[in-house]
Amino acid sequence: MLHVDDEYSFIAHGTDSTGLNSLWVFDIGSEKTARDFFIHNPPTPAEVENAIQVVEDEVMPLHKLITTGSSLYTLDAGIRETAQLTVFAEHEQKIILERADMEQLFNRLAAIITGRPASQDIIPTTNSFAATLLVLREVMHHLGFLDIGIF
Repeated sequence: MLHVDDEYSFIAHGTDSTGLNSLWVFDIGSEKTARDFFIHNPPTPAEVENAIQVVEDEVMPLHKLITTGSSLYTLDAGIRETAQLTVFAEHEQKIILERADMEQLFNRLAAIITGRPASQDIIPTTNSFAATLLVLREVMHHLGFLDIGIF
């Protein structure tokens, strides 16, 4: 279970329905990451790269601790709003956001960051949105999740 809050993020991990096995809290969040790394709005490519390095450093140690074949879920409204800007599947009252669709959304943000007018897309141009998407991307990419279920 991934949660991206304003000032921190966490991943709760369990191997079955009986409860929580591990909880990892990260010093990254939508507002904190935006505040710490993004001076401009939208952020510059260099600002995004710096943020990516820090988020990777926070997330990467979990790579060997997450059980292969684990599923990723969230209850986050921010991630739900992010998913609704992409192509997604709805299955039994949850949204399934595939990593490839999330990557397409990140590429749309990157195009705006590198100069495409923001008016040519419907994605939010807030730095907190950029930070949330960045955290989601790094978690999915570096921890090997092919999709995320959003309840």
